[in-house]
Amino acid sequence: MNRKQTLIALVVLAILAVAGAAVVLSDRSSWGPADSRAGQKVLAGLRISDVAEITIQDASGELHLVRGKMQWTVPERAGFAADTNRVGELLVKLAEVKIVQSEPLPGDQRARFDLVEPKGKDVAGAGTLLELKDAKGGALARLLLGKKIFKGGAPAPAPGEAEASGRYLTAGSDAGTLLVVAEPLGEVESKPDLWLPKDLIRAEGTKSIASTQDGRLRWRVTRESESANWQFAGSGRKPDLQKATDLASSMGWVNLVDVVPDPDKVDTGLDHAIVVTAETFDGLSYTLQIGKQVGDNYYVKVAVAGEPDKTRKPAKNEKAEDKAKNDKEFEERRKKLVERLEHERQLVHWVYLVSKNGVAPLLRDRTGLMPEKKTSTKG
Repeated sequence: MNRKQTLIALVVLAILAVAGAAVVLSDRSSWGPADSRAGQKVLAGLRISDVAEITIQDASGELHLVRGKMQWTVPERAGFAADTNRVGELLVKLAEVKIVQSEPLPGDQRARFDLVEPKGKDVAGAGTLLELKDAKGGALARLLLGKKIFKGGAPAPAPGEAEASGRYLTAGSDAGTLLVVAEPLGEVESKPDLWLPKDLIRAEGTKSIASTQDGRLRWRVTRESESANWQFAGSGRKPDLQKATDLASSMGWVNLVDVVPDPDKVDTGLDHAIVVTAETFDGLSYTLQIGKQVGDNYYVKVAVAGEPDKTRKPAKNEKAEDKAKNDKEFEERRKKLVERLEHERQLVHWVYLVSKNGVAPLLRDRTGLMPEKKTSTKG
């Protein structure tokens, strides 16, 4: 590269650097000029360990998250456990979120930013009220969340933009000061199902799956090992390989859509349920009672029984040098099973909504599990 080319390259780099700086300054200017509160925490002094209740109120309703002795729960869902990770992530964000900009907020401008108190339904410009309380019910924090801010500072989604970059809000009793934060707090919604952990049971390593209804056996499939093919018990006939695999998959990954808050007030159909029971190679038994369909979901109850095997059966011709390794893996797996079972055994107390797609393979009758008959191609 000669001297002239070098100079041209340096000029181009300088122009790019200036352009890049202009973009950064443009993005920052969308938040408005800096002020004395910029950089301060919105909830300075908040200690996460003091928070024992979270209340969220918006146009959809009101939600409470309550910290018990063992876990967070959702009272609106009959005290079912809340998603601990989601709750924890929210509290960490609230404790760390900082002010980017603040400015006076006249009362007649509150609706423009969706910062009107959500008192009652169909309130124009209503925001989302978030309150934190301690174990005695004392107020720790109060935020009124308004519109989310999208790239470029726009208060509404720009074409092609999906994620918000910040939010307008007011804090405490200071309704006259508009705060801007670089955190959208999108998880703050009053819909109870959003705060529930989605995984229910995990029947891993199934050796048999049976379906009954009103005490009558519909079908039962078994296999001798996890690598063996499934067959109908007592007949030697084999079900369709994919359909049998779908049975094991459905029992191995049961997710909830929602928890039914008061099942006595709805016709769940569980008194005439299809009952599916899976036995595992670990000595456990998982049962699903599948009731009526409602929308795209089914009413379901679950139960777990049995204890993991305490001893490992050595593999045939197992070498001495492999025994210690296999024993260690067995003990680690058993420990995880025991921990999971402590949670799964408590699930019997609730009625759930489970996706139709999740249980559809289990609803097939024996004929529906058979291989499809090949269509003759003869003319």
